[in-house]
Amino acid sequence: MTSVRLPKKLESEIEEFARKTGVTKTHIFKEALSAYLAETRGCYIALERLYDKKAKYYTLEEVEKDLGL
Repeated sequence: MTSVRLPKKLESEIEEFARKTGVTKTHIFKEALSAYLAETRGCYIALERLYDKKAKYYTLEEVEKDLGL
């Protein structure tokens, strides 16, 4: 189990949203954290690849030529 301290305003917004939509706060937290991790993980992977000194980069023209476009 994990516990998190939230600013009062954010906690109130989450409680109001949960009440209005009929979903649990747990559901809101799970969905929000899953979306955050997916986005952040993608950015992290992109940055790793960008700074990989061994990576091979292709120009748009090279890709189009390889694909016959």
